[in-house]
Amino acid sequence: MSETDEIKEWQAPASSSIAFLLMIDHVSFIYNEENGIVFTAPDFYVENLKYRLVCSCGYKRYPKIKEFKPAE
Repeated sequence: MSETDEIKEWQAPASSSIAFLLMIDHVSFIYNEENGIVFTAPDFYVENLKYRLVCSCGYKRYPKIKEFKPAE
């Protein structure tokens, strides 16, 4: 990881596959019905996570994991 990799907060849909991969990678996350799964990671990790979900977990498309913007 280089010094310019910014760690951001991400929001993912509720999915046991996403939660499973985050747990395997020791990435802490929270879940609630309103926001789904919320975790922190750099951009390159999220892109790799999407790729792994398509290749290994049977997703037909990349899941919609977006930067989390909490409601004010």
